[in-house]
Amino acid sequence: MSVLEELKALDKQRSKLLEGAKAEALEKAQKAVEELNALGFHYSLSEGTAKGKRATGIKRAMKDEACPICKFKTEPLHDGRAHRSQEKKKSFTAAELKERRLAKVD
Repeated sequence: MSVLEELKALDKQRSKLLEGAKAEALEKAQKAVEELNALGFHYSLSEGTAKGKRATGIKRAMKDEACPICKFKTEPLHDGRAHRSQEKKKSFTAAELKERRLAKVD
């Protein structure tokens, strides 16, 4: 048996083991959900990512204009969202610009 054939056989074996482990875990999870539902809670089990607002958040594009807080443009661009961590909103200092890898553009 060649190395390639052995690797394919190992992949098949791994796949079967993984399916078995998944089936066992799924069975345990379904029993737990059924127990919660019997207690009056309303749970369901689903596969995939969450479909809440956070999982599908809206991505906003950066506008090619001066930051409303700093009153100047930088390269790469930044806007007011970059100032979220500041308690009192103010322009970035030269050191903060350097730390954020931003360069002031006239």
